Amino acid sequence: MQSSFVLFFIILGLLFGKWRRYQEYYPTLLFWVTGNLLYEVLLFHHRVWVFHPVGIDHLFLPDHLMVSLGITLIIYPFVIPVFLGRLPLHVSGSLWWILL
Repeated sequence: MQSSFVLFFIILGLLFGKWRRYQEYYPTLLFWVTGNLLYEVLLFHHRVWVFHPVGIDHLFLPDHLMVSLGITLIIYPFVIPVFLGRLPLHVSGSLWWILL
């Protein structure tokens, strides 16, 4: 299941991401990656949730650590250009985009 999410977000990012302005999103990407890795290190024994591989995930993402690294290092860099690249300039449009 997680492998299909990774593939889905890669395709979504390639199709809808605004890659020309990637330098503007880079600090946000670093913040998200650092925050997620810090969460994984500090709360290693007291996790809020645990990812369990289902189906074919045992081959690609066999445990919680690999799933979390896949989300951090693959999904985030493809999702951030989609979200921030299409964020409207008006406050009301931005609120609707964030809710979506």
